[in-house]
Amino acid sequence: MMFAKRFHAMLGLLGLGVLGLGFCATTASGTPVAYVAGPTGVDLNGSSSISSGTTYTTNLGYAFKTGGSGPFDIDWIKLELTSTAASGSGSFKIWINGTDNDTPLSAVASSTVHAADTVNFTTPGTAGTPFDLLLAAADLPNISAYSLLSNTPYSIFVNSASGSAIALRRQQGLASGNDAIAAYDVTNGFTVLDTFRNNTPNYSNSQGPPVSYAVFAMSFGTTQSAPVPEIDPSGVGSVLALVSGALGLLERRRLMAKRA
Repeated sequence: MMFAKRFHAMLGLLGLGVLGLGFCATTASGTPVAYVAGPTGVDLNGSSSISSGTTYTTNLGYAFKTGGSGPFDIDWIKLELTSTAASGSGSFKIWINGTDNDTPLSAVASSTVHAADTVNFTTPGTAGTPFDLLLAAADLPNISAYSLLSNTPYSIFVNSASGSAIALRRQQGLASGNDAIAAYDVTNGFTVLDTFRNNTPNYSNSQGPPVSYAVFAMSFGTTQSAPVPEIDPSGVGSVLALVSGALGLLERRRLMAKRA
């Protein structure tokens, strides 16, 4: 008993109690972080039907440019939708393509396909009811497997719709194309370059006057992990060495006391 007390006292003097072990940061599941989200905190006062066309020029989407801290992985996409069908199911395709340029209010999708996935959905029981479609990595096997490069322009858009008369909701009535791209919220150094429909740049849903510019309610990003404590293996080695020395010192003192 006396030996155990001395041992724990020695640990305390060395600062090697359980809370004194070395720790490092590892990761655990975190919260969704949007690279581009839009528009948020506003009334989505319109919608644009998703075309059944299957070519890259038949589209609803926007062009963007990544920040400098890539590569960036997309593991979720959120689309805010509506449907004229009372109930039913359908599908459409989401594309990550290149752009034809990186000039604001000019960039549209290029023919370069980086990744694309076809996704399925079910509509609410009442026609015209807005609903959100949140797609995880498992729903986006090709897109989630692709990494966006740093400081590179891309486009994200939807088409190839089938069933249930699906539409992508939008904010409309903005005074200019600059107002439209500013309506998107961005993080990680991303910028929105342009909103387009059927690959027409600087999209407006009304020619006016006044002209009404619009943005689509389509967001994408990643899940940012939060650090949690984990024992540092290198710290454990140092702790064991110090504990071994402490035990040796205590044993020598015990033997000297026995001889006295």
